Amino acid sequence: MEVTDERHFDKTQRTEHTRMCEMKSMLDLHSFLIQKITNGDSLYDILKTLTLKLEGHFKRKMYCSIMLAANEGKLALGTAPNLPQDFIHVIQCIKVGPKAGACGTAVYLNEPVISSDIEKDPLWEGGRNAALRHGLRACWSIPISVGGRAEGTFAFYFTDVCTPSSFELEMLKTCANLAGFAIERDKRNELENQLRESKQRFKSLFDYYPDSIHMVSLEGTFLGFNRGTESIFGYSQEELLGKSFIPLTAPDYQESALFHFNEAKKGMVQQFEYKIIHKKGHEVFLHTTFLPIFVKGKVQGVYGISRDMAYEKKLEQELDVSHREVEQLMKDHQGMIYKFKKENGQFIHTMGTGQLLKKLGINVKESIGKTLYDIFPEEIADWKNLHYQKAWNGIETTYESDYKGIYYVGSLKPIYQNGNIVEVIGSCNDVTELRKTHEDLRATKELLESFINNTVDAIATMNPQGEITFVNQAYIDMFGFPEDEVIGKKIANIPEMYKEEFERLFKTVASGKKIKGYETVRHRADGTLVPVSITHSPIKDKNGVVTGVSGIIRDITEKKTIEQELEENKQRYQSLFLANPDLVLSLDVKGNVTNINPSVEKLIGYTPEQVLGQSYAEFIEKETLIKTRDGFKKALQGIPQTYETKLIHKNGTSGIFQVTNLPIIVNNKIVGVYGIAKDISQNKRTEEYLRKSDRLSAIGQLAAGIAHEIRNPLTSIKGFLQLMIEKSSNKEYYQIMLREIDRIELITNEFLILAKPQAKKYCKKSITAILGGFLPLVETQANMRNIEIITEIDELLPAIYCDANQIKQVFLNVMKNAIESMPKGGQITMKVKRKEESLLISIEDQGCGISPERLKRIGEPFYSTKEKGTGLGLMIIFNIIKEHQGTIQITSQLHKGTKVQIRLPYIQ
Repeated sequence: MEVTDERHFDKTQRTEHTRMCEMKSMLDLHSFLIQKITNGDSLYDILKTLTLKLEGHFKRKMYCSIMLAANEGKLALGTAPNLPQDFIHVIQCIKVGPKAGACGTAVYLNEPVISSDIEKDPLWEGGRNAALRHGLRACWSIPISVGGRAEGTFAFYFTDVCTPSSFELEMLKTCANLAGFAIERDKRNELENQLRESKQRFKSLFDYYPDSIHMVSLEGTFLGFNRGTESIFGYSQEELLGKSFIPLTAPDYQESALFHFNEAKKGMVQQFEYKIIHKKGHEVFLHTTFLPIFVKGKVQGVYGISRDMAYEKKLEQELDVSHREVEQLMKDHQGMIYKFKKENGQFIHTMGTGQLLKKLGINVKESIGKTLYDIFPEEIADWKNLHYQKAWNGIETTYESDYKGIYYVGSLKPIYQNGNIVEVIGSCNDVTELRKTHEDLRATKELLESFINNTVDAIATMNPQGEITFVNQAYIDMFGFPEDEVIGKKIANIPEMYKEEFERLFKTVASGKKIKGYETVRHRADGTLVPVSITHSPIKDKNGVVTGVSGIIRDITEKKTIEQELEENKQRYQSLFLANPDLVLSLDVKGNVTNINPSVEKLIGYTPEQVLGQSYAEFIEKETLIKTRDGFKKALQGIPQTYETKLIHKNGTSGIFQVTNLPIIVNNKIVGVYGIAKDISQNKRTEEYLRKSDRLSAIGQLAAGIAHEIRNPLTSIKGFLQLMIEKSSNKEYYQIMLREIDRIELITNEFLILAKPQAKKYCKKSITAILGGFLPLVETQANMRNIEIITEIDELLPAIYCDANQIKQVFLNVMKNAIESMPKGGQITMKVKRKEESLLISIEDQGCGISPERLKRIGEPFYSTKEKGTGLGLMIIFNIIKEHQGTIQITSQLHKGTKVQIRLPYIQ
């Protein structure tokens, strides 16, 4: 037991001794490197020394490398004196990223990355095979930080799988800090050298710059000058120091110069032209640049760089005149002229003008400085690039191309300077019309051949002797004669009785005249006759001499059948049209009468001749004109319409007609509208008599109800009047009497609305305008009852044909009922939108609701859901909506609210 303790003590002593030696070694290395850094040794020498020292420090086999940050997120090898050369080639340049080996990941994370086993570490997916091939099993990578930013890595490669101890890790971090210190020193020295050189360059530039450079304080006074200032301003430096530059500026330019100076004081570079007054009194035109002088991020003054523009202005004017002449000449060029040069392996356009550019849809300004691939699709650009390269190689090139349907011929010619090609000039001419002419000729030939071979009409040609020289397939199919039986022979299928007629026609055509659509008959091979229409034309040579006759023969059997059917249909149509007791007319797409039957004179007093050519609107009452136009427009859209309208009689009176509009369709196209108008004036009068009878019956019911309603208030009044006589000092009874009187007035008013005919005024009206007129009325009452009215009204709603006051009465009544149903407040939502062919107005409250039993009787006279209601209000609403050809629907749930939906047709 004592021996074991002694051995343990000796081992501990040896470990401590080893650690002390390692620490001393690291301190010596640290001191040695600090000395090299302070002595100004090169960065490469310092890093190489550090790697070699560390490789000698570790007992186990290892290699050391340093990677330094490069451009574009990459690391470049700094030093690796003993790594295998093949592996050095692999890590010469590596990417920085989350899975870029130990070094790339360490820089990405800016923290140590320990790959204890490269074979299993996922970070080594890209470089694992290379590392293992060279016997490298582990890699410890420590980032080298400068100012908190990773500027490289310290990497340690081991031939065994291993993990660093805490001491080793701290030691490596210390070495990485030393490397960072050396890198930082090197960068600082580089910056100091750059600053020193920059100052020397600036002084040389400032002193010897040919133009005037002057420094101006923020107050606008001169602080310093170069040699070129005196020649421009005429003053010596001593005369200008401390003086303001504004008084030296010509009066007309002082405001502009001061503006640009103030902008420069804000940190913005300014370039402008202005005039100064020379010491000798004359004006000098200067081009000046104001540059802000920044010191520690703040503007401390302004540099002025000025150049005398007198000679340049003169040249500029002369050059401008010349340029305008050349530019106008090139712009008017019907083709196009352009230039290009080669930069970085690509052809860059430097100039372009001409009318052809516009035809091709190429913007001149946007194409300058662009390549072929910026202007044309890739396929076209590839093709053009071959010709560009050929011209750049010194070969004058001509080519044809097309773009966006425009064909053009281009030529390219190289421009030489000192024996070298510096640019290529190209010119193009539009040959679209010429090419189109060639294409038209070719297409015409192909079309003619296709027509002859594929037409259903038979075609034959004959020589001057009347012998057949050509027949097409349709000729063979139509008459049944084989081709070899007719070629070279005279026409054999002419009936005997028509031969003299044919000879006469043939002579006429042979004399140079044309015969079109001559109808006759011909024999088929089976002996049957076929009615045909023949067009004969002379065939002439280039000198106009007739060399033959052509014939186009069309089988008109079907045409003859159709003509017969058409004549029968025409007679039937005339019978229906002329004998119809109703007014029947046809209109063109503009609404003008193109035909009308004789019934027009009987129904509205006009003869057909007086109506033909007139617009139908001339015979429609204004109050029904909107509805009639709407029906006409819908019929033009292919939708048959039936509606009622009023026609004006010649004597000034009007009658009610039921009109049906039907589209007139010819060749699948609507070319007009049929109108059939039936006089229903007598029917309407009968309906009015029936309606009045119904109203009288309703009034009788109302009168009985009103008598019943009045009886109770009168009884109360009488009773309380008797009490008043006995106790006249009590005012409470007066209030009761007033309430009952108000109730009588309410019932009487509603009765009068129902019973008394109301004057109606229908017109085209915007639903938005109607809502805008009544909403303010109900919003005040709603606010007093803590009720919020929410409106959702679509934009651009169409107008409706209505009596605006009646529609407004409907909305007021519905909103009033909604407000009264919510004594505790809440929300009323009104939505207005277009749905199908009508406007949908939805009003929804959060009131007490209506039970299903009561909902069934809504709209009946004297049936009300309110304690003191009469039921007349809803009855009036239902009648108004019905008269406007609309619908009203009421849905409700107890204790949840009621929803009223009103549909009104809108004007198309």
